[in-house]
Amino acid sequence: MPAIQPARLKHQVADLVSKYDQPDVFLRTIRALLDSYSDYTRRPSQAGIPSSLLESYNAPPPVMRQVWHELSRLIEPHPQEMLCLADTLWSEQNYDLQLLATRILGQLPTQPPELVLQHLQTWVTSDLDRRVLDGLLEHGVKRFQVEAPAPLLELVSSWLSSPELSAKHAGLRALPPMIDQVGQSYLPTIFRMVTPYLRFAPTRLRPDILVVVRALIRCSPSETAYLLRQNLTVPDNPDTAWLIRQVLGDFPYETREGLKAALKPSN
Repeated sequence: MPAIQPARLKHQVADLVSKYDQPDVFLRTIRALLDSYSDYTRRPSQAGIPSSLLESYNAPPPVMRQVWHELSRLIEPHPQEMLCLADTLWSEQNYDLQLLATRILGQLPTQPPELVLQHLQTWVTSDLDRRVLDGLLEHGVKRFQVEAPAPLLELVSSWLSSPELSAKHAGLRALPPMIDQVGQSYLPTIFRMVTPYLRFAPTRLRPDILVVVRALIRCSPSETAYLLRQNLTVPDNPDTAWLIRQVLGDFPYETREGLKAALKPSN
């Protein structure tokens, strides 16, 4: 791996991004660029990153930052070309290239919303690498969270109601940042979406469900406590009491005591 020379890197990246409207040429060029800076002796697990079945160049962060800095300038004036580029990058079984695709997708215009949302729907598949899914939900929905939360919530709702575990994971993982951003405006909708998971929490989804509930508590502890108490009183709620016990410490004292009292008949 050569030492990074800022002036040389800037020139290399400028040459790369000039090919943004030629996806196949861009792909060959970025492969060569990242390969020239790759550190194949550094494994993701050695850096505290979960291992992945996808290939990765392990290029130094300054290289990827420069690539993104230059590419991001082209998204607003050339959305169609950049979407085609994102599709090409996404088709590669490589973590760095797929992550770059998610970042492009997340900065595309939100109007009309259908094109980006369709990509999100298509890209979330049962065999999607977990690190890429996390990147897609971190970067790929950023503008929608602020500019068009309603259509994004419709997509999240479809994921949560899907029989596919990967879609359920995506829906649950997409919710906490949305709750933090716009939760107050969409609480009734979000409550309806998560209610089935408050009653029955599949083991493999429990960590994600707890993150969602804690985000709801931060947003509105009193309304979240009321929702949980409601679900304690309905039939067929095998996991509601367990869920409340896991998050009791996140509530303010008075609310916590009320939930403790509500739990007593369920003991």
